[in-house]
Amino acid sequence: MYSIKIKIAAVVLFTVALSVNAAAQQIFKVSQYMENSFIHNPAAVGANDVTTVGGVFRSQWAGIDGSPKTVMLFGDTYIPSKNTGVGVVLYSDKTGPTSRTGGNFNVSYSVKLDGDDKKRLMMGLGAEVIQFKVDKDKIAEFIPNDPLLASSGSTIKGDASAGVYLRTPKLTIGASAFQLIQPKLDFVKSSTNVDGKLYRHFFFTASYCIVTDESNVLLPHVEVRYQPNAPADYEAGIMLLHKDLIHVGVSAHYKQDYTIFAGLKIDHKFTIGYAYDVYNHPINTFNGGNGAHEVSLRYFFKK
Repeated sequence: MYSIKIKIAAVVLFTVALSVNAAAQQIFKVSQYMENSFIHNPAAVGANDVTTVGGVFRSQWAGIDGSPKTVMLFGDTYIPSKNTGVGVVLYSDKTGPTSRTGGNFNVSYSVKLDGDDKKRLMMGLGAEVIQFKVDKDKIAEFIPNDPLLASSGSTIKGDASAGVYLRTPKLTIGASAFQLIQPKLDFVKSSTNVDGKLYRHFFFTASYCIVTDESNVLLPHVEVRYQPNAPADYEAGIMLLHKDLIHVGVSAHYKQDYTIFAGLKIDHKFTIGYAYDVYNHPINTFNGGNGAHEVSLRYFFKK
């Protein structure tokens, strides 16, 4: 019964978004954002100074049929002789009858502060190609007269992003903007309907490194997500790193959920991370739908 209600709600909400140009969060959430900074900031590609590859799988509202599921593959590298970072992010994001598949190509340029390569102000630009698809069969099952059924159910758009990222041994601060071009989706066109479009999203992140002893480091961090005409989204937490071997942490997503996460780094090169989100009311009232699972893998090509 709950799965049917969720399917209907997803269809209705998506149709309303197309009809009234509703400003909702359109970019997927990642709980382990501190481990993968360049996913939401093109300026952070190359910040680790080495070539890396990895991926993230996230299943949100686990147990609810049609819940959001995100898969990402990514890689980045830094070219010291050019003070340049290059990165790619490929992703597939599905929620109910809708899916979003795309890729980002990002480039950053670093300015050394005080001639120290470990203190850099990084500036980045990104280009994105996105394909939106709607499973019309799922919509027809519940809303047989929806005007969306007369469309192709698929559209491909291009967009852009930009950011800045300050990286020092102690402090990191980042600010970025996504979906700068704001292209229209053009799924449904009529004299009484305003086409849905992509909306600009702004991200702000910060973290500070507190060395407690020779083996342990505390890393408090915060992320703010903002979109015009929508409430700001806040998340903050703290992570403990032990000997570049293991990390554990907790974070809280304001009025939405809290997260516990942990990771293991093997031979200083291969990182495995896991995060579990517990959602607040009302999502937690659904049977089996009160959590999210996120697994991340990343390999650092170090000598």
